[in-house]
Amino acid sequence: MLKRCPVIGLLLVLAACSADPNGQTLQKLYVLSSNSNDVTVIDVATNEILTSVEVGELPHGIATPKSQFPLYVATEGDDGLAVVDPVNDTLIKKYDFFGKRPNEIECTSDGRYVYVPAMGDGRYEIFDTRKEEIVTRIPTDGTPHNTVVSPDDKYMYLVPHDRGALSIEAQQARGRPVSLNKKIYVVDTATRSVVDKIQTGNTPRPTAISPDGSRLYVNTDNLMGFLVIDTAQREVIQTAEYTLTREEQATPSRSHGIGVSPDGKEVWSTNINHGFVHAFDVTQDPPVEIAKIKTGNTPLWLTMTPDGQTVYTANTADDTISVIDRASKKERTRIQLPKGKAPKRMLVLTVPVSSS
Repeated sequence: MLKRCPVIGLLLVLAACSADPNGQTLQKLYVLSSNSNDVTVIDVATNEILTSVEVGELPHGIATPKSQFPLYVATEGDDGLAVVDPVNDTLIKKYDFFGKRPNEIECTSDGRYVYVPAMGDGRYEIFDTRKEEIVTRIPTDGTPHNTVVSPDDKYMYLVPHDRGALSIEAQQARGRPVSLNKKIYVVDTATRSVVDKIQTGNTPRPTAISPDGSRLYVNTDNLMGFLVIDTAQREVIQTAEYTLTREEQATPSRSHGIGVSPDGKEVWSTNINHGFVHAFDVTQDPPVEIAKIKTGNTPLWLTMTPDGQTVYTANTADDTISVIDRASKKERTRIQLPKGKAPKRMLVLTVPVSSS
């Protein structure tokens, strides 16, 4: 009797066969087109667009295991999860049995489980990549939106947002859950169950974790800046706010996009309507703003290279990517994407050079 061969295991074998035998690697920036159906692939060394990979309608979530193979992309428009080979930049599988409108995903470092927030259904779905099935569903308040894993894989932090100032009727018309949420859910990855909830005061938005797992940095509604959460105490210990001019204070904006440098010393956070990214020294208590860098229009997400030397912001309204030197705190260049891509979620991968 033939045993079932897990798809992901087979893909790992195929990727190894197609990799450069000399062991050369290439760093690539993967940018989701939130208003299209593809992922733009950019060479980190040259800032040149290499190719694009069609993954499905309205990609909204991106994650990869520690091995950096495969690349998972959640597609909000068709309730799917795409599996991408980042060596050859090809779509190798598409799952289509998830809940409504999957958003920002995360996976365990071994690639065994992918946590998928089903925004339209008010729950997170845990996908077992070996069994190729959903093994657990976790209901939450609000609308499941972001997901962050601890560096030691022990905890997954579920970060739903909510309808904010929208009426219940307006939210129902959008086909989304109507409950409010002002907390982060802490899930034990061993039992796949909620073990605690961290109160955030306002609706949590993009969230990042320090390299040692001791701090969560959280954008929230009604805060131009971010919260600092002690993950051991599971409570907010500090609030960091942007430095704004009087004119900027008079113009409403939001914080939506946050990242921690690989050395854990800096947190960068975007200011979408004013078009800035703010850099903070988080070795000081409380965090101190050390730079404010102009970006393209509406920076809705950011990511960094693994060495921490380069910061990218996805400027959704003008279809550009700002490439910022972390040391000098200056924009090096701005990459123009095809019009209408509306870039948002991004991730840098270091993968073997394809021999094909």
